[in-house]
Amino acid sequence: MGWTTVLYWLLRRRLRSSWPLLVITSFGIVTAVTLMSVGAGYSRVLAEGGLRHTLASTSPRVLNVHLITQNRPIGAPDYAQLRSAVEGFSESRLGYMTRTIERYGFIQGSVRMLTTTSDEPPPSDEPPPSDAPIGRPFFLTGFQEHSTLVEGRWPLESPVIDGDGLSIEAALGKDAARQFGVKPGSRVELYPFTNDPSQRISVTITGTAEPNDSDEEYWMNSPSSYFASFESGDQVLVPVYVSEESFFDGIGTKYPSLVGDFTWFLFLDTAMLTSTMVGSTEKALKGLETDVNRQFPRSLVLSGLKIALKEYRRALNLARVPIFLFVSLVVLVILYFLIMVVGMLGRFRTDESGILRSRGASILQVSGILVLSEGVVAVAAMIAGPFLALLIVRFLLASTVHPVGGAGGPIPVVLTSDMFVMGVLGGMLSLAVLLASSINRARMGIVESLRSRARPPTLPLLQRYYVDLLPLAALAFLLWEIKGAEGFLTRDLASGDVNVNFLPLFVPVLVLVVLAVLVLRLLPMLVRFMSWWADRLAPAWVAFPLARFARDPLPHGSLVIILALASALGVFGASFQTTLSVSQTHQALYSAGGGVSLSGRSLSRLASQRLSENESIRTFSPIVRESATLLDVLPGEPAILLAVDPKVLPDITWFREDFAGKGLLELLQPLRPVSIDPSGSGGGASSGVVIPGDSTKLGVWVNASGLETGTLLTDLNLWARVHTSEGRFHNIFLGEVSKSRSVITGGTVKPDPAGDVSAWFYVEEDIKDTVNPSGEPFRLVSLYFSRKSFARTPPGNISLDDITVKGPSSPPGGLVIEDFETSGQWTPLVNEGRVADISQRMSTPARTGKAGLNLQWEETFKDFPRGVVIPSDPLPLPAIGGPNFSEGQIVRVRAGRILVPVEVRGTTDYFPTLNAADRPFLIISLEPYKRYARTSALERVGDPEEFWASLQDNADRDQAMASLQEAVGGFVIIRDRDRAVDTAQRNPLAGGGWNGLTILSMTAITVAVLLTMVIHSLVSIHTGRMDLAVARTLGFSRLQLLLSMALERGLTAIIGLVVGSVVGIWLSRWVLGFLDIDPRGRPVIPPMVLEVQEWLVAGVLGGLVIASLLGLAVAMVFIKRLKVPDVLRAGE
Repeated sequence: MGWTTVLYWLLRRRLRSSWPLLVITSFGIVTAVTLMSVGAGYSRVLAEGGLRHTLASTSPRVLNVHLITQNRPIGAPDYAQLRSAVEGFSESRLGYMTRTIERYGFIQGSVRMLTTTSDEPPPSDEPPPSDAPIGRPFFLTGFQEHSTLVEGRWPLESPVIDGDGLSIEAALGKDAARQFGVKPGSRVELYPFTNDPSQRISVTITGTAEPNDSDEEYWMNSPSSYFASFESGDQVLVPVYVSEESFFDGIGTKYPSLVGDFTWFLFLDTAMLTSTMVGSTEKALKGLETDVNRQFPRSLVLSGLKIALKEYRRALNLARVPIFLFVSLVVLVILYFLIMVVGMLGRFRTDESGILRSRGASILQVSGILVLSEGVVAVAAMIAGPFLALLIVRFLLASTVHPVGGAGGPIPVVLTSDMFVMGVLGGMLSLAVLLASSINRARMGIVESLRSRARPPTLPLLQRYYVDLLPLAALAFLLWEIKGAEGFLTRDLASGDVNVNFLPLFVPVLVLVVLAVLVLRLLPMLVRFMSWWADRLAPAWVAFPLARFARDPLPHGSLVIILALASALGVFGASFQTTLSVSQTHQALYSAGGGVSLSGRSLSRLASQRLSENESIRTFSPIVRESATLLDVLPGEPAILLAVDPKVLPDITWFREDFAGKGLLELLQPLRPVSIDPSGSGGGASSGVVIPGDSTKLGVWVNASGLETGTLLTDLNLWARVHTSEGRFHNIFLGEVSKSRSVITGGTVKPDPAGDVSAWFYVEEDIKDTVNPSGEPFRLVSLYFSRKSFARTPPGNISLDDITVKGPSSPPGGLVIEDFETSGQWTPLVNEGRVADISQRMSTPARTGKAGLNLQWEETFKDFPRGVVIPSDPLPLPAIGGPNFSEGQIVRVRAGRILVPVEVRGTTDYFPTLNAADRPFLIISLEPYKRYARTSALERVGDPEEFWASLQDNADRDQAMASLQEAVGGFVIIRDRDRAVDTAQRNPLAGGGWNGLTILSMTAITVAVLLTMVIHSLVSIHTGRMDLAVARTLGFSRLQLLLSMALERGLTAIIGLVVGSVVGIWLSRWVLGFLDIDPRGRPVIPPMVLEVQEWLVAGVLGGLVIASLLGLAVAMVFIKRLKVPDVLRAGE
């Protein structure tokens, strides 16, 4: 008989005798193989969906290629050679994805342009003015097809070359033509050489044009660079469109020594890219740049596709970490299920292995016989598992992935080699588990088998020699090893690449292994204590199951372990996908700022009016974002100063309470306007000393005795700043201040305490009609000194008194509008030194009355003025600081030429659009900041380049976006927060659509637990039927027996579910703490917050409870069928 015949006979016999065990183990093997294959297939779906999402979320203008060759001769032969080479390189590298190519070129250098108002050209010997604009002749293929003529016609005539120059036809953009007063038929002169004005290009303007659609992909650069003049440094450039023929046959032929920049726009079909093509496409882009620069140095290949693909690869690496981690943990539970099932059912087969051993079979032979049928199933599962995984991914999981680029059709799902590799890995792991279990059973002969049945071991083999403590030591070592790691990704400081750090991936696996070890270690001690307590205090039906539990804790401990593992994975699975997805949503909300965000330098002062007139807008806040420098707390540190409207911002922007420990409304409360006492100076917007409207002169008495003798006469200038009823500010120069200044007639001399004579002198200046044309009363808000020379003014002090105005209604000698006799609101201007200036009312420097104002500075004058101001709002201005600040700190902030003092009245770790890790930030109220800047800093805060707005609840968002774009112009960027959130939520690489995998895995685990509970019930009743029969004989009622069984099963389920849920929560927090990074390896802003899908947790735990109840029901059915006389008669 051949060995194949023997194997066939053994296999048939095993199938007939052990088919129930084979069916159950087959479920575990097939599940392990299929889930491993599903993980590989689903990862491929995520890769394809993520690529679509990445490319669809990026503007085609950014993804297309700009191939730029710089400073190349414009002669036709040179260009022909250049074009042939560049287009050859492009075709060989990117031809497979290039839809079309457009060519663009322009002349470099200072080609001055003059417009002529007559038919006669300018004199040939006169060079163009040095401030004449620069004409930039350019060609762009396809320009006429994508533009619309406003006036005239397109250039048609061929260029005409003569001795002194060249005549060509050209077109101008509508905006450029209007700016320079050019119409169709006008002629402009271009001077290619400023040192030879006789050489010129006479250009006849045949028409003006504008783009068909400024948002069209064709306009790779902004269309304004073709249709409107623009500034470049201190020069104005005017684009002049000519045909490609005129550019080369005309300008290139006449002036071949000129150079230009030539660009090829490669419009790419990125929709045909697949995840398997990413690497080759990156190499193609890099190779194209290398090829071009090898022949034409200093050339550029610019494409956002290169960056997009790099970011995609990083995001894919980060996304695969939790996917494979979760699948690995699920497979770990399935493998433990196999261990349990084989171990429990093996009790039925110990006699079989014992008989084989007693008849001379070796351990390996017995193990081979025991695992033979399972091996056949494992091989079959390795073959069929990937196909089953293909069906699951294609029809169940792929439909849950909805990337933004989903318009390209369903994501293709095909069999791949990695699905078979992962399936084989799952099958081999299952087979290894079964083989190890079979070897353990094959070790026992018939005597050992009977002995273990009579007295089950209370300690597993590994615990007897403390081998089970090795996983605990390994976990402790691993946690110590990865201490300080920021996540599953590591950044290479040299190359900047991000790689997966595999060490933290082993921690969750080890945690579950350690959980099993600790349960097996601690559970027997707990049960023995409970049994001891029950023997003394509880009724017999309670003590009985606890005694059985304590005598044979291993089967019950195994049940606790699988329930704990299943519930831990259920909690983890219900949290990791949701947390990642919600984090993406929060990142989109955080970066958006407002419900609708408008940004752009072209936002005009009319933007506020247009927003207020838009019916879709509920409320809005202008945003001024300034790059500032801190002078205190973090001296010299660059910071962000964000000025907002605190009254409306809580209704506009998204804010999480954990950012500051309070809501946004409460956080911004200190920034809300507070009026100050206007006594003597007014408050709010109308602060200052009132000046009669008919005043014609303004003067003040000055005592300069506090200046050092070396101070130059012209070193200090005294200015007054006034605020009119129309809201305008004006500076009035009052005169020069110096210690050597002579006393003006009419002044008085008053000795100082030291006995010296201090000279008071009067400085006065006319108030021009342009200052206050309305004739209404206006206000003096500031007196300040500035340096006139570059010499630094040393420390000193100056006294002021009796600010006087003169006018028709004033008394003789003038009206004193401020005598400093009463306490007012005069405050020293902020300086940039380390010591603050001091202004105080003092009796010593008074010219008349009892007091005057003395201004003292301890440090030399630098760039900023020194003086006093009547603030419009309480100083320092209240601010909300980032985590770098503490409440109560007073910080001076320099934003350009503005110095502003702020007091930190609250702090927050995070604020939308700001990141304290990059730069510290301070948030202040916009209007007080603007008033302070105009009143005190002598500067005007720039117009806001951002607006955050919220829409009406019933507004049509698409219509609202369109109306806003029309109102503010095409060069303003408008971002819709809801659209950004939708894009983030649909990102397959950030948790979008992962619920399907979680539900599938947890369903498989729940079925495994159900089978485990049923099998355990059958085995437990079979092996413990003698105990049950004795208990019935001793007087237990059937109800008490059922209650005992319910207590045993209920205690097992409760311990397992509670322990598992706690471990699952910890595991979720730990793993997600390592996933709290972006694809570049930097911390996510804002940080993740653990989110749990209650319905999924309830479903998983409910399924496990139902599985436990079904196991209990099976046990109760068999207890009811238990025939006590038969069991006692058998003596088992």
